[in-house]
Amino acid sequence: MAQGADPAFISAIVAAERRRNSAHARNLAERRKALQAEARRLVPLLLACDPAITRIRLFGSVLPRRSLRLDSDLDLAVEGATRFLDLLRTVEESDYPVDLVEWETLSEPIRNVITRDAEVLYGA
Repeated sequence: MAQGADPAFISAIVAAERRRNSAHARNLAERRKALQAEARRLVPLLLACDPAITRIRLFGSVLPRRSLRLDSDLDLAVEGATRFLDLLRTVEESDYPVDLVEWETLSEPIRNVITRDAEVLYGA
């Protein structure tokens, strides 16, 4: 310990930092849970808007073992959509920012990553 440092003061700083880190971790867990619930809520709305959809995938930071931030958005890929603009209007109604992408417009490397990591919310 540095000369002249007050051990009680240092202990108080460490305890406060642990509390802050713990609260941040809880907030992140709550954000992840809320985003996952929102994704599931959106699936039937998207399907009602465009019955041609064959698959909806959840990907990105909301997935477990991914780095989530408190301002992270919800990433969804839709496959087979024929009314994409209507789908965009549907997700604009969400209380969360949603990044909706058309599967068919994605590059092969991005498709491979999403296929490997994504959670399929609808479809085979």
